[in-house]
Amino acid sequence: MENQNGKGAAIGSLVVGIIGLVIDIFFGVLIGPVGLILGIIGLVLASKAKKDGFEGGMRTAGFVLSLLALIFGAISFVACIACAGALSAVGYSYY
Repeated sequence: MENQNGKGAAIGSLVVGIIGLVIDIFFGVLIGPVGLILGIIGLVLASKAKKDGFEGGMRTAGFVLSLLALIFGAISFVACIACAGALSAVGYSYY
């Protein structure tokens, strides 16, 4: 029988990873930092599940999806900063 300690953290990691990845893919630079934050939270939950002794596919999937959310969130955040810098360099103003 599989160890049930940490199963809640593994489920949380999976859910947060899926939500973060969906936000990064569909909303991109609009709310990119949200996917970045959710990726970090998912990685923390996956490591907590591993520390508690839960070894299962759900924890692994949560870790991978959270890592992808973190990577795509970081890319979209850097792209957002680069676009803002480029627009300010050419003197674009909202006013």
